[in-house]
Amino acid sequence: MSGLSIVAAADQAGYTVFAAALRSSDLMRALGERGPFTMFAPCDAAFDKFSRAARDRLLEGDAAMLNAVLGYHFAAGKVTSAQFAGKYINAVTHQGENLSIDGRTKQMRVNKAALIDPDRLASNGIIHGIDGVLWPKVDARAIAGAA
Repeated sequence: MSGLSIVAAADQAGYTVFAAALRSSDLMRALGERGPFTMFAPCDAAFDKFSRAARDRLLEGDAAMLNAVLGYHFAAGKVTSAQFAGKYINAVTHQGENLSIDGRTKQMRVNKAALIDPDRLASNGIIHGIDGVLWPKVDARAIAGAA
């Protein structure tokens, strides 16, 4: 297990845009707690799918929207990819909405995003890298021109 916190471990694993967004959000206090947490971290390329205006609006615009989107990427508890295998799971995120995890096929999915880098351990949880930004059902989709 890594001695790094879940945010520091995400940053070290190359999820730098996501980790920076978490650090700038109000969620750092929650993520600094003991945990454990299961985090679905979008790769940096996932953020490159946005137009510059949409990306800036998400990452530097409305703090409430950023917190809603980021809070949709993690949940309480530590669940490995092996625990998803062969199952369809609805998990309740920190933000309070359901997230669908489909492990019934070879390419596991979290909503529409593919699980690309599973089971990175941190001192207070586990990180699963994904190839897309997850969108809660709040109005955050309005900024997602390319997402």
